[in-house]
Amino acid sequence: MDNVVNIEVDKDILVGRAVGRRICRGCGATYHVEFNPPAKEEVCDLCGGELYQRSDDNEETVSKRIKVYLEQTQPLIEYYFQKGILINIDGKQDIDKVTADIEKALKGKA
Repeated sequence: MDNVVNIEVDKDILVGRAVGRRICRGCGATYHVEFNPPAKEEVCDLCGGELYQRSDDNEETVSKRIKVYLEQTQPLIEYYFQKGILINIDGKQDIDKVTADIEKALKGKA
């Protein structure tokens, strides 16, 4: 393994992203009530299907998932940092900026 990318995002932001997610029952398209809303509330722009919130996309469940992730991931982050192959990326940015930062960081490490 040459590089490991760690996308850093505050817990509150992650919870908000997951809780706001909506999925189309018809085609599976993904929306977000704040960041990527459909043109018509609760209706898919692509197929006109009904949008729904996954049962596990609630604050309590998402918070638990994040806690477990952090507990299990922190030792790996430290391990890869010590090996000098960890690349931390600011995940609070727009998705296109995050992608660009990852590509730039990996090109710089090649």
